[in-house]
Amino acid sequence: SKEQLEKAQKLCKKYKYTLLDKTERSLVFEVSALKNEIDDLIKKLQPLGLASASRTGVVAMTKGEGLFK
Repeated sequence: SKEQLEKAQKLCKKYKYTLLDKTERSLVFEVSALKNEIDDLIKKLQPLGLASASRTGVVAMTKGEGLFK
């Protein structure tokens, strides 16, 4: 329901997230957080109808000019 989608989006605001897709019936978002924070978020989203969750694990990237030094 629309109410569940709004609750899910509010829960994600606690974390660094990017909304990737939104329809009347679904949300797709990316969340960057510590493993235990992601676990907690998943537990909170399950009663709202969480369909699936995928993890990338640890990712390290160089930003900006640090790459060229």
